[in-house]
Amino acid sequence: MEKKSLACLSFLLLVLFIAQEIVVSEANTCENLAGSYKGVCFGGCDRHCRTQEGAISGRCRDDFRCWCTKNC
Repeated sequence: MEKKSLACLSFLLLVLFIAQEIVVSEANTCENLAGSYKGVCFGGCDRHCRTQEGAISGRCRDDFRCWCTKNC
């Protein structure tokens, strides 16, 4: 019984460590409203953010505006 508890505890600590690493690596990006994108966003936002704003990516959100993902 004691070996099972130790194995379970070790597995839980491993999962928590991996989850922490994922959160830290994803926290290095932030999303900002595109500064120079004109008009309602229906497409082309990703290309605009990459070429014009130097961002990693871009997406049209549910508010029909272009949001760029950058390194923070």
